[in-house]
Amino acid sequence: MLPDWPRVLGTPLVNGVLKAQPEDFVVEEVFPVEFSDDGEFDWLWIEKRGDNTEYVAKQLARLAGVQPKAVTYSGQKDRYAVTRQWFCVHLPGKNFPAWEVPESETWKILRKGRHRQKLRLGSHRYNHFTLCLSDLAGDIDDLNRRLSTVLVQGFPNYFGEQRFGHHGGNIDACRQWFAGEIKPARFERSMYLSAARSLLFNELLAQRVLDGSWNTGLDGDVYALRDSGSVFSAERDDETIARLASGDIQPTGPLFGKAGRLVVSGVAAEREAAVYTQHSNFCAGLLKHGLSLERRALRLIPQDFQWQFTGNKSLELSFSLPRGCFATALVRELMNYPLAS
Repeated sequence: MLPDWPRVLGTPLVNGVLKAQPEDFVVEEVFPVEFSDDGEFDWLWIEKRGDNTEYVAKQLARLAGVQPKAVTYSGQKDRYAVTRQWFCVHLPGKNFPAWEVPESETWKILRKGRHRQKLRLGSHRYNHFTLCLSDLAGDIDDLNRRLSTVLVQGFPNYFGEQRFGHHGGNIDACRQWFAGEIKPARFERSMYLSAARSLLFNELLAQRVLDGSWNTGLDGDVYALRDSGSVFSAERDDETIARLASGDIQPTGPLFGKAGRLVVSGVAAEREAAVYTQHSNFCAGLLKHGLSLERRALRLIPQDFQWQFTGNKSLELSFSLPRGCFATALVRELMNYPLAS
């Protein structure tokens, strides 16, 4: 089982349901595309319902008569949801396929075009979410206060439960793999490595939530520009504190790996070292598999955050987050909900 990592606003006083149906969780890549109308790549804007990204990629390869490796996408999207994202199929020397999707499928092509450039992993910067939280019961005034606070203050950038598998199964499997008890398939290895790094990050973030430094910074921190991959070291002086208060910059936590130039120092380093000591088995395994240190913002402030109550028991949310960030991390600050299986 995964830890119940601490919330900034404490335990919510409202219970509800997330993803009562796929239409309650809509995700769309924010990724404007201008086609060159020539080249070797077909780009397809696809809406899927109840399918994972890899499944759709394999079906596109089958329709085009190419190997699965010829199909690329920018990011993995939730399965139990309605999602819209770009796929790309490499078709050198081939005509433009008809792209007739069988009626039995639960995905469809909304737009298509030809491009000179290949779609690469991580190409889009943001995802836009439209969520419906249903069957609300409890203190709605508390929920309203939380909404107003998240709008201004943001929320901890935890990795969501999806990253760890059902009941944390990816973490358990990674622990067994590092101990030499199992030999996972190649596609499973990257999933387990990601889960281990995400666990270390969440554990560090949990400590920073408890001591209140998740959004105020510590001496020796490395910072990230808001919603940007750009990170830098800075003294925690009046200017840094002001930029933190405005949301212009965020403290960062580690995606563990071999240290590069962007390492923390002072108090921040002591906090991270304590987490590494507690989870030394995962650290040793990650280093063995050659991962390099990266940094990730500890705080997120949602863009274009809007909400409205629909009736007495439902709440609709609309917001955008940088790619790789989890809408469930926001929702868990608002209400209690059962984990998806």
